[in-house]
Amino acid sequence: MITEKDVIPILKKLIQIKTENPPGNTLEAIEYIKNIFQTNGIEIKIQKYAEDRANIIAYYGEGDGTVILTGHLDTVPSGDQTKWQYPPFAAKEYEGKIYGRGATDMKGADAALIAVLIALKKNNIKLKKRIIFLGTSDEEIGMDGAKAAKEDGIMEGCEFVLVGEPTELQAGVAEKGTLWIKIKVFGTSAHGSTPHLGVSAIEGAVTLIPKMREVIPEFTHKIMGKSTLNIGKITGGTLINVVPEYCEFRCDYRLVSDKLRNEVKNKIEALIDDFNRQGPSRAEIEIIHEIPTIELNQENEIVKFLKQKATDLGKDRVIGLNYGTDGAMLIPKYNVPFLIMGPGKLNQLHVTDEYTEKQEVIDYANIVYHALIETFS
Repeated sequence: MITEKDVIPILKKLIQIKTENPPGNTLEAIEYIKNIFQTNGIEIKIQKYAEDRANIIAYYGEGDGTVILTGHLDTVPSGDQTKWQYPPFAAKEYEGKIYGRGATDMKGADAALIAVLIALKKNNIKLKKRIIFLGTSDEEIGMDGAKAAKEDGIMEGCEFVLVGEPTELQAGVAEKGTLWIKIKVFGTSAHGSTPHLGVSAIEGAVTLIPKMREVIPEFTHKIMGKSTLNIGKITGGTLINVVPEYCEFRCDYRLVSDKLRNEVKNKIEALIDDFNRQGPSRAEIEIIHEIPTIELNQENEIVKFLKQKATDLGKDRVIGLNYGTDGAMLIPKYNVPFLIMGPGKLNQLHVTDEYTEKQEVIDYANIVYHALIETFS
C-alpha cells in the first residue's frame, strides 16, 4: 500500500521547483528526482538533449519486455501571480487539495509514478516486465523530450505505455491530433490617407479567416466528437496611418482522425490558391507543428485491469482527450497498447489557482502499483 507520506511530499517539492515553459528549465527537478531514486537504489539515466533540458529515466526489474510510465516535468507559466489565492510555487495544502502550478498538469501523476517505482523496490516485487519511469521535458512546447527518448530507443521492446496526464482517473483511450498552420498574407504598403494606392494585408486576412473553419470535415468520432479549429493568434501592420503590407494568423486544428489530415491540408491549399487567383493580396501556408491522432486499438491485461479500476471508482466511461500528450510522440510507429490516465480535474489545466485532490493522487499511485503486480507478477 502506498500512503500519503510516500507521495505527497514528492508532489509538494516538485511544485515548489519552478519548471515553467518557457523557459523550460527542468534540471533542478530532475536532480531532485534523481536523488530520490538513487537513495532508494533505483537505476537511473539522465538524458540531456538541450541546454537546461533533460529527461530522467528510471528502471525497475529485469523482466522480458518493458512497461513505460510517463509524465512531463515542465509546466505552463504561472501568469500574474497576484491573481493566485495561494502562491503558485508554495504547494499550499487546504481542505484536501494541493495548490500550485503543475499540481494537476502533471506533477501529481509524476509524484505518484515515482512512488510506484520506489514501492516496487522497497517491497522487492518480482515482475515479468521491466518497469520504466520516463520523466520528460518540453511537453508543453513541442514534445522534444519525448522525441529525444524515442530516438534513443526507449520504445524498443515496449509492451504498454501509461501516460499519466490528468483524466480524473478516467480511462483515456484516444486523443485528438494537432495541425498548426500559419497563414501569411502579403499586401502593398501605402500612406493611410491614400489606401487606394496600397493593398491591405489585414483586410486580406479578414476575408480568409471565416473560411478556415469551412475546411473541417463533418466526420464525428464515436468518442472524441468533431474536429475543431481555434485561431489563436493574429499579427499585422506597423502604424495606424500605414496600409499594412503583411499580416499573419495561426490556426490550431484538432483532428479526431488522422484520415482527415490530408483532406484538411488539401482544402486549405485549394482555399489559398483561390484567394491568390482573386487577389489583390496573396497568401502562403506554413505548417508549424503536427501531432498525430492516437487511439487504442488493442487491449492487453493491464489495460483491462486499469479500466476496471476506473469503473470501480465510478469512472465507468472511456474518454478521448482534446489535448495532445507525449503519448502521441511515443505511440505511433510502435502501435502498442496504451492508456492516458491520471489524477487531476480537466478544468484545472493551465488555470490560475490550479490544484489537485490529494486523495486522488494517492489513489492513482495505488491503482498503478497494484495493476503492475496483478498483471505482471
